[in-house]
Amino acid sequence: MKKLLFMLICMFITIPTMASAHTHLSSSNPKEGQIVTEELKEITLDYTGTIEKLSTMKLLKDGVELPLSQILVQDKQLVGTLSAPLENGSYIIEWNIVGEDGHPITGKISFTVQIEQVNEEKETAQPKVEENKQENEQQDKVEPQTENQTVDQPSTNTVTTIITVLLFAILVLGLVLLFKKKRK
Repeated sequence: MKKLLFMLICMFITIPTMASAHTHLSSSNPKEGQIVTEELKEITLDYTGTIEKLSTMKLLKDGVELPLSQILVQDKQLVGTLSAPLENGSYIIEWNIVGEDGHPITGKISFTVQIEQVNEEKETAQPKVEENKQENEQQDKVEPQTENQTVDQPSTNTVTTIITVLLFAILVLGLVLLFKKKRK
């Protein structure tokens, strides 16, 4: 009975650590809920682990897909280059990646574009652009994490893998000892 309890405890410890080993979105530009006030030339999504070349993204406005001129997968980063400047309004980035462990993962990031109209004089627009840059920098520093923005340290995946392997070895050893004593 003690061995059975031991095996159950090992399983309950192992299962959550295996689930946390998946690749997650660590940061993005634009961020979830961000109000973009300057022209956006590319969308950048950073992940906690290496992503496969099959990974992709879509940009949607009012349910209509907008074309991206290029989508690049670079190690832990997915970069989409915009083919045209974005108009004011709400947008959604839908991303689909395949993590280094082979599991497909999806997510969405919503953001809003609010660029001031060019009709204003350049002299009055210039100070506002500087203010917006400062606001964006401050917002980046204090940006709260959302569901899609899990920040992991690079070594966390390695530690999680080691713990998972050790717990699995303990579980197998427990099973071997259990069946060995039952045969006697």
